[in-house]
Formats: sequence, C-alpha cells, structure tokens
Amino acid sequence: MKALAQLGLKLKEQIGLGELLSENFNPQLYGMTKAQVEKVNALRDIVATYMSIRNDITGKSIRQPQDAVEVAAARLRVLDHEELWVAYLNKDNVVLSFEMLFKGSLDAVNISHKHIIARALSKNASNIILFHNHPSGNPTPSVSDINQTRMVTNACKTMEMQMLDHIIIGAGSYYSFADEHSYDFKK
Repeated sequence: MKALAQLGLKLKEQIGLGELLSENFNPQLYGMTKAQVEKVNALRDIVATYMSIRNDITGKSIRQPQDAVEVAAARLRVLDHEELWVAYLNKDNVVLSFEMLFKGSLDAVNISHKHIIARALSKNASNIILFHNHPSGNPTPSVSDINQTRMVTNACKTMEMQMLDHIIIGAGSYYSFADEHSYDFKK
C-alpha cells in the first residue's frame, strides 16, 4: 500500500489496512522488524486518537455557542493554516456529523456555500454551524468572513435550514457571530 510505504513501512507481503490496524494484529506472523512494529503501533495510536476525536461529538447536543466551541477548539487552535469545518445538526441541535470541508492558507480559506448545503441535504440536517480558525490568533472576522457568513445563511434559508452560528477560533479565544449579534441568523 502506497500510504504505508510513504510512512517508511515497506512490508514484505501485502497486509490489508483493516488487518494492520486490528487489535488482534500479530506482527510476528509477517516477520516485521522492531522498527516496523513501532511504526505500526504509532499509526494505530494516531488512528485511534483520530477516531475518538471524530466520534466524540456525534450525538452531542449544542445549545449555545460555548457548546459549539468545545466541539471545535481543540482541533482548530493548533493549525498553522485556515480550515472550515461544519457541524451538521438535526432539528433538536444534536450533531449528526462534524467534518472539515475546506482547507486554506495561512490567512484565508475559500468556501463553496453550494457544497456546504449539498452536504447538509445529504445528511438530512436541519441546522448547521460553521467553524474556522485564524492562525494569527485573532478571531475578529474579516470582511470576507462576514460576506461568506451572509452567503451561507441565505443559502440555508433558501433550503429551509438554519445556520445557527459561525464561530471563528483564535488562540485562547473565539468570535461567535450569534453571541455578538453581528448578523441575525433568524431573519
């Protein structure tokens, strides 16, 4: 598998990723070196951590911006580039899915409101919350952030969904459009 080779795991025989990451995987059956076993264990730890982070918010209820910030802050504060994540929620504001949709540069991320809405429709979401980070640490929204928020909010309204908030994560702080009432999401 090419991805394993890129990690320096050149294995003598083809091992399926599912088997490799399984709790019952026995590296001795494949004649793996100690270094390869250490890399596989590190990979397993990374995947397990990722899955626990990814899955820990599904089913979580979001009632206020602080609940939403808790969902995203740990992921977004550590990045050196901007990313836009979307929480898709049901009508009771329970998280159906939380996913990164767009990856940007140091100071910008281009988004497509059409793609955001298409994903929401595919998940039968009633509400969404946008999240993105400012690697500079200052969560104050830019003119582009404000314009993109309006575009997505209007697109949601057209599809009979509601955008509950757009939260910008900074270093140790955040900006919530809903908290600041800078844009009335319920218009």
